[in-house]
Amino acid sequence: MKLETALKALAQRHKAIDTDRRKLQEYSQLAQKNSKQAIFALQRNETARSGSLLADAEKALRSGVDLIKKQPRLTNEGMWRAALEEFCEACFFDKAIEGKELFPPQNISDDPDILIGGLSDLIGEFVRLATKAAIDRQPEKVSELYKTSERLVEFMLSLDATGSLRSKIDQARQHLRRLEEIRYDLSV
Repeated sequence: MKLETALKALAQRHKAIDTDRRKLQEYSQLAQKNSKQAIFALQRNETARSGSLLADAEKALRSGVDLIKKQPRLTNEGMWRAALEEFCEACFFDKAIEGKELFPPQNISDDPDILIGGLSDLIGEFVRLATKAAIDRQPEKVSELYKTSERLVEFMLSLDATGSLRSKIDQARQHLRRLEEIRYDLSV
């Protein structure tokens, strides 16, 4: 009898975690989608739309945070971390567009890996901005984006990261190289 009771309790616990994992996945997908759309809106100078999308993404993430308080073991779910990183990137990009200080980006997560991943992806957005600035013959804007990116990459390289974070940092270095090429092209 004890075995049956224990197995039933185990099955219920497993089902509860699985149900919460699915809810977290929904919140994550919504937050990631809205964050990506906010970045795209910022690229097109649609700041009102991006603000609305970021607010929706934050709302979904707050629901996820509440769920994780109930089920802490879901904290390291891949889709959740990806959504946090995308939101972080969108917040950094929003601040950069507005000319504000990058930190703090938001108050959903203070996980260093997520923040560094967001910063790395931000440099890719800077390449897009610099390309547009180069087309518009704004070398000072390109130079400003390069200097900020150079400082961020310098910081990231000082971390001596490994694994997936190292890949993100390597991507940031490639984006920095592209910014150097844009600067060179403008100088010629």
